Amino acid sequence: MSKNSFVEMNCPIAQTLEQVGEWWTFVILRNAFCGMSRFQDFQRHLGISTSILARRLEKLVENGILLRQPSAEDARIVHYRLTEKGRALAPILAAMSLWGEQWAPNPNGPRLTMVEKATGLPVAGVSIRAADGRELQAEQIETVAGPGADDKTHALVRMREETA
Repeated sequence: MSKNSFVEMNCPIAQTLEQVGEWWTFVILRNAFCGMSRFQDFQRHLGISTSILARRLEKLVENGILLRQPSAEDARIVHYRLTEKGRALAPILAAMSLWGEQWAPNPNGPRLTMVEKATGLPVAGVSIRAADGRELQAEQIETVAGPGADDKTHALVRMREETA
C-alpha cells in the first residue's frame, strides 16, 4: 500500500476515501449537486488549476460517480453528470455541510442552507437510524466485524471491546 493510497486497506471508510478522498473532490461534487456540469464552469467557480480539475473529474468518471456526456448542442462541450452512485453521496455532503456550519461557522452567518424543494423548509439534519427508525447517538452504536473482516478489522473491534 503506497503512502497516498488506501486501495489495499480492508475498510469501507478507506475504500470510500480511495474514490472521493482527494483534495478538491468534495467541492467539485458540491458544485455538481448544485447543477454545475461543464469543465470551464467548475474551473472558473473553484479557481482550481485545469490539470488538477481534469485529474479529479477523470477519477470521478473512472469510479462511476460522474458520467461524461457530450452536449447535445455541441459535441465539443462535455457535461459531467452525477450517476446513481454519485447521487448516493448526498447524505455525506449534507453531513459535511451541516457539520461545517456548526463546528467551523462563518461569523457572518450560514454560508449554505439546505432546504426541501417542495416546501422551502430547512433540512433538519443527517442522522444514524436504527432499523426501526429511531435516531441513534454515537455512544449507542457498536461496530462489529462482518464476514469480510480481516485480522486488522478484528483487532480494531477487539480494541473497542477492551476499552469499554
